[in-house]
Amino acid sequence: MKYNGIISKKISAIQERLIKIRSLLPLKTNHLSKDYFLKSGIERTLQVCVEAMIDIANRINSISGYSPVTESFESIKRLEDLKILKNAEKYRMVIKFRNLIVHRYESIDDAELVNICNNCLSDFDDFIYEIENH
Repeated sequence: MKYNGIISKKISAIQERLIKIRSLLPLKTNHLSKDYFLKSGIERTLQVCVEAMIDIANRINSISGYSPVTESFESIKRLEDLKILKNAEKYRMVIKFRNLIVHRYESIDDAELVNICNNCLSDFDDFIYEIENH
């Protein structure tokens, strides 16, 4: 499926932000506890990456004739139904983390944020790969 420039721009936005986060790795919990703005910046950067994933899913769903959804993960799940993603469940935790950043921002654990940065950024790469290679 050939996608339009909007999807390409969102993919680029994710990739650019991943480069920025990766430039900080390996990240340690004490880095975040010492630098409020570093922690806030990483949280916001990850939030934007997940929002872009959701936007991409919503755009593809719209192009494919699906009506809008009320839950972010449902939009990702529809990409599995369309055989664009192999396993939408893989991305459920990323969506949950975005919801935590947006709705429960006061309770984000430094260790969890460090773990995501050090060990889970490949989920974004995998998402992009599946979108671009469908």
